[in-house]
Amino acid sequence: MRKLMIFALAFGAGTVLCQYLLPEGWWVWTAAAALPLGVGLSRLWRGRRRRAAVIAAFGLALGMAWFAGYAALYLSPAEELVGQQETVTVELLDYAEKSNYGSRCTVRVLGRGLRGRAVYYGSYELLDLEPGSWVTASATYDSAGTIRGEGSTYYTSQGVFLRLYGRGGEDVSPGHAGELRFLPQRMARRLKEAVGRLYGDPARGFITALLTGERDGLDQQSYSDLSEAGLMHITAVSGLHCGFLIALLGLLVLRRQRLTALLGYPVLLFYMVMVGCTPSVVRSCVMVGLALLAPLLGREGDAPTSLSAALLAILLANPFAVASVSLQLSFAAVAGLLLPAPRVYAALDAHRPKVKAGKWAGKAWSFLAGTLSASVGVMVFTAPLSAAYFGTLSLVSPLSNLMVLWMAPVLFAGAMVVTVLGAFLPAAGALAFVPDLLARYVLWAAGTLAKLPGHSVRFNGQAAVLWLVLVYVLLGACLLSKDGGRKYVFAAVAAAVTLAAVRALPMMIVKGDALTVVAVDVGQGAGTLLHSGDVTALVDCGSLNAGDGPGAAVADAMYTYGWKKLDYVGLTHYHEDHAGGLAELLARVEVDQLLLPQLLDDDSQGELQKEVLALAERYGAAVTYVEEPSELALGEASLTVYPPLTAGDTNERGLTFLCTSGRFDLLITGDMNGKTEGLLVEAHDLPDIEVLMAGHHGSKYSTSEELLDAVTPEVGVISVGENSFGHPTPEAMGRMARAGMTIYRTDLQGNILIRVHSFS
Repeated sequence: MRKLMIFALAFGAGTVLCQYLLPEGWWVWTAAAALPLGVGLSRLWRGRRRRAAVIAAFGLALGMAWFAGYAALYLSPAEELVGQQETVTVELLDYAEKSNYGSRCTVRVLGRGLRGRAVYYGSYELLDLEPGSWVTASATYDSAGTIRGEGSTYYTSQGVFLRLYGRGGEDVSPGHAGELRFLPQRMARRLKEAVGRLYGDPARGFITALLTGERDGLDQQSYSDLSEAGLMHITAVSGLHCGFLIALLGLLVLRRQRLTALLGYPVLLFYMVMVGCTPSVVRSCVMVGLALLAPLLGREGDAPTSLSAALLAILLANPFAVASVSLQLSFAAVAGLLLPAPRVYAALDAHRPKVKAGKWAGKAWSFLAGTLSASVGVMVFTAPLSAAYFGTLSLVSPLSNLMVLWMAPVLFAGAMVVTVLGAFLPAAGALAFVPDLLARYVLWAAGTLAKLPGHSVRFNGQAAVLWLVLVYVLLGACLLSKDGGRKYVFAAVAAAVTLAAVRALPMMIVKGDALTVVAVDVGQGAGTLLHSGDVTALVDCGSLNAGDGPGAAVADAMYTYGWKKLDYVGLTHYHEDHAGGLAELLARVEVDQLLLPQLLDDDSQGELQKEVLALAERYGAAVTYVEEPSELALGEASLTVYPPLTAGDTNERGLTFLCTSGRFDLLITGDMNGKTEGLLVEAHDLPDIEVLMAGHHGSKYSTSEELLDAVTPEVGVISVGENSFGHPTPEAMGRMARAGMTIYRTDLQGNILIRVHSFS
């Protein structure tokens, strides 16, 4: 009986109950009741089952008690400080990285008796500091468990229980910088710097992610392609990397098993700290470490027990880690390898071609069957998580793994050896072309597969979610049925047919030449799709909430309705919430022409304009500066673009878009204020319109009465998300209500579809 596995799984179940289901006040009482209740129910069984029930009850109770105690010791004291401002001293636990308005770094708060870590947001000065340095500054405490008024597990699952915002006047001292305990962080920094010197773009970003798990260096195209092709798992440091590392170590010590085991565990621990102790790498190090030590202790390796031990180790260190997406995906992937993958392999192996042992055809078949069975097994357990967290499922991942995994060990080992040597011996850079070439092959394969029709499923509607539920119902029916292998063929055909129907339904809704408008929910930003005939245009693509992925949201909407390219992309002005998603969009969607306002002098948004122009050059999109009113054909509709009307800040120097289809008109004014709206009314003969995209996300300074009186809109669409500006404001909402307008909001309704039917 696997006692450790039973205890660990029950312990994990206890933390899950506290994290997701039980109110905080119930944690201790439920834990106290779980043990006697479990022991009482165990009386229903005898022997091994009774012992298993008692162990499970004890594990469940201890899991809930541990979660409650951890919250009381780590989270509660931090939450009591939220909103306070005081002078605080922090110790940097890693190198700082750039943020939107300075830098941020994981720190330890000194002198306050706080447990756990915090994130400190400070000046650019932190970027030059070593781990271990001390920073003293006036700072405001903010919650790590609540972000923008909503509960969040993003920070707490990483062991971060407080956020601090520096208020300037930072005093820096060496502290403990240079100590041996920060050697892994210094080595990681040295490794990243060596990658930057040795490899070219885009290989350097991929190799950095491969060796350290840090994806910030990936350019947007590489990130998109790896995600779409289902290959992003290569950049998540896990068992694949730890296995490669131990294999490389084994080669270096001439495959001496005992020496490999003795040296392997310290190497794994150092590597684990160096790449940041993410749940996936901790899980991998525990499992690989136990596999190394088992022969030395005269024990056989047991993967389920090792997996359970890894889970227990992570949750003892931080029970809030149970909410980590990395942990859930990592353990689900391993569970897929342990449970369904062997059955899939056995089914494939039954059709193995009859060849002599040792022949290349037999080895190729073994690799093919092994890779496919592993990919399918992992998908079975990770697909619901991918759908829930990322809204997508790559269908080509088995093919992607076939194309890439055969050379992944060579790429990892080669990149690690060359980079480590290159960090200390510049002459080793001559060998960098090999990892560089292999990395480019991986990115080429990802980009090729990401362009295949039907390469992924998007879960941006209930129909797709119901399809996934149907797939698992069919899979369950197949497992319970005693029929032959034909049942799986039937299930696969049924899944494919229903998926085709799910994909076709929204396309049928917008089929035809009539104008279709989609106000895409991009968070606190704007993105409006216009489609008629076979022409598609987009006005704005951005969001202030970087995690919302405005470019991905627009690309997903186009995927839903079957629109394959953008003939025009117009930007009202150069602000992040209107233009910041272009890189993400262009990585997935072909764009013919950009319609832009011209900045005649250098201002605060000049850099963003340069980024937009660089993207246009990279992806071959033509650029048109709108300096006089222009009318563009949009299928059966037309799109009129008006140039900027006035000087002033960037909001007032933007373009205006009027879309017309028969007697239907829609107006987009960007972020211009009421004064500029008045100039727009005076300068152009605007028609009575049906739909107004409310100005500046519902700001009180936009959507003026003068504009409403001039164009008399019937419907107002507000593109808005979670924000600290108070958008949409009562003033703007009141003006639209008094004008008799029906109001829709993307933060409440999501994507808003407007379909024009023979409105002439």
